[in-house]
Order: sequence, then structure tokens, then C-alpha cells
Amino acid sequence: MRPLLVAGLLLAAAARAQAPARPRPAAPARPAPAKEQPARATPTEAPPPPSAPPPPPAEPAATGPDDTALLRGLLWAVKPAPEEVRAIAIEDVALLGDARALDSLAALLWDSNPRIQQAALRAVALFQEPRAEEILGNVVRHPRMPDALKIQALNGLVFQRTATARRTVQDAALDARLTAPVQNAARTVAAQWEASR
Repeated sequence: MRPLLVAGLLLAAAARAQAPARPRPAAPARPAPAKEQPARATPTEAPPPPSAPPPPPAEPAATGPDDTALLRGLLWAVKPAPEEVRAIAIEDVALLGDARALDSLAALLWDSNPRIQQAALRAVALFQEPRAEEILGNVVRHPRMPDALKIQALNGLVFQRTATARRTVQDAALDARLTAPVQNAARTVAAQWEASR
């Protein structure tokens, strides 16, 4: 599936999940069949009370301004446009701080343009979420990701400030499957982590 379609489906599902359950409107009361009125009305009989009007139907849950901004940002990020426009849109998505965008940003890591890949990775690193940490760790461990992205992901793991992120950096420093520049970068990041403590 295209990332744009996935993003739209995710946003629609999230909006539907967050919307309160709408009560069904009450069915209008059907009038009773007309009975024959007696020829003489007694003065003690009162006319029947009018039935209460049915409650107004609930308004459909509209997407909030954040949802609209997120969807527009994701549209500009994947839309065929100059790379500068796409990179700025990706950074704008990160500034919204909506963690629902993380999967779409992860899909942009496979873009053919290295600048878009770097912008997507920078955007993921701005989130302090378990999913963001997972994406950064996957970039470091993936055998086909470029070394520049792996090093950038290692630097992004510092900002996650979790024990599992630290363990990922330490494992990368000792992982023989990674190239020497990536291992050296992992050692540098691990040393910075120790110095900050």
C-alpha cells in the first residue's frame, strides 16, 4: 500500500476510535389509531399531553485541527514535489508531536532520496515514544540501511533516555555484523551517555 493511503486509513481509524459512541435517535412516537369520540365530552377530561420532542441527533465526530494538520503534512511528505518541500513537510509532521505519524515516517525511511530518508529519521528521533525507539533500533540493526542513517539513528537513541535505548547502543558497539564506522559511532554515543550520567 502507498504510505499516503496507509496514513489516511490510520487517521480515520484513530478518529473513529476516539469518537464517543453516538446514541441512536429515538424513533418518533407513532400516533395511536383514532378512537371514536363519545358524543358528549365531560368537562373533567383534559386533552392528552403533547409528546416530548425526540432528542436532536448527535453531530458526527469531526476531525480536529490536529488531525487535519497531520494529514496535510503527510500528504506533502509523500506527494511528488521538490525534495526541499518534502523534507520541510516531514519536519513539520514531527513538530506536531502526533505519534500516529511514526509508522508513516518509518515508511519514508525507504524513500529513494537520501535527503528524505535523513529528514524522516530526524523526525522519528524527535519523538520520545516506544515506537520511535523501536524504529531507531531497527535502522541500526538493518543490514541494508546506509551507514550514515545508522549513525544518525544511534545519535537519535540518546534522546530516548531509556535503558533499552542504551542497551541498543551498547550492543551496536559490540556487533561484528556492523561496519567499523557504525561501531565507532556507537562507542562514541555510549561514551557520551556515560558522561551525561
